[in-house]
Amino acid sequence: MKGCGKLDKKVMLFFSSFLLILILFVCVVFISEYKNMERLREEYPNISEEAFSYKKTNLKIWAVNLILTFMIPFLILTTGLSSKIKMFAESKTSNKFLIIAIYVLIYFIIDFIITLPLSYYSSFVVKHKFGLSNQTIGRWAEVLFKNFSLSLILSLAFTWVPFYLIYKFPTRWWLYLGLLSIPISIFVSLISPMYIDPIFNKYTVIEDKELEREIQTLLDKAGVGDASIYQVNKSVDTKEMNAYMTGVFNSKRIVLWDTTINNLTREEVVVITAHEIGHYVKGHIWKSIVLGSVFLTLVLFLINKTSLWILNGSDGHFGFNKLYDIASLPLLILIISFYMFFTSPITSTYSRQLEWEADTFELELARNKEATASSLLKLHEGSLSLPRPSKIYKIWYYSHPSCEERVNFAINYEYENKLP
Repeated sequence: MKGCGKLDKKVMLFFSSFLLILILFVCVVFISEYKNMERLREEYPNISEEAFSYKKTNLKIWAVNLILTFMIPFLILTTGLSSKIKMFAESKTSNKFLIIAIYVLIYFIIDFIITLPLSYYSSFVVKHKFGLSNQTIGRWAEVLFKNFSLSLILSLAFTWVPFYLIYKFPTRWWLYLGLLSIPISIFVSLISPMYIDPIFNKYTVIEDKELEREIQTLLDKAGVGDASIYQVNKSVDTKEMNAYMTGVFNSKRIVLWDTTINNLTREEVVVITAHEIGHYVKGHIWKSIVLGSVFLTLVLFLINKTSLWILNGSDGHFGFNKLYDIASLPLLILIISFYMFFTSPITSTYSRQLEWEADTFELELARNKEATASSLLKLHEGSLSLPRPSKIYKIWYYSHPSCEERVNFAINYEYENKLP
């Protein structure tokens, strides 16, 4: 049950100050985005009203989702519900692993129920309203169920790991967990293309054999000729387009959405593929794994310090006083979300830099500036994206340079004599 202790004034100030910052941030983003849309109307008179309406709708969804990200764990923590869930789990078994499993199951169900209406609205209602989805309600429910089940299974399988490390190594758990993330990330990157991705969609060889030969030529030229080439039936879900290169070692592969193949010219598909090859050749997967682990370790260190500071100032108010107590899960989720929010500009900036590198590689490998520019325009117009976001939204959330920036870069690019 909820403890009888009182929260330290500094802890209360921490929570209230962050809530104020969050509200102000949402307000600033809305003002900036709406002003940006006004400028875009003048600069790009051909942009459809539908694209602006879609952006406004997604802004509202983003704001609600951002608030829920923090409010769900905060309320479960501060109302004493977390300690009650733990007590319920303990009443059913004395096995520590089963207690964690029961707690995680209940937490997941609560989170799922609260976020389900927003999930349905954002991924089904809105997508259909703006003509971006091909999903039936049955298919939507199927994907939702598969996502929930997979996330739950993985959480049930691995949530005990950080709590075990916190219990055994209370002062260094963050270091060991950060180091452990490297082999875990490599393992997931290896098995995901072969065993996880096919759970959601059907992967087959490319039907257009001429396109397959052109892509194979690019792979050979880039030195990754042993990569596989697949197309995936994303048209059952969406009208939007995409392509990606995934996997490591013998699981590396190029994957093209069938919507991409069906809606772009062969030249445009080839240049998009060249961009994805660039990610692999430039070592972006490995860089992200290693640098991500270093970054995660630093963040985990901060999470440890902050969580302990809050616990020390809670005086048992939350119904527990040890970080290795499973009831501390919402506290950890809350602090993780806190640092993910404030470090988002760093990760987004790094991601945009990788995209610039892949764009440069694409232009040098495919040598078709016109196809690069036209493919970018079609990809963004096909998803009702605007040419650029506001500066603050770009800094915080844009993992790619804006369409405007990338098209201008492609058009004005001067070829070199070798691959970068």
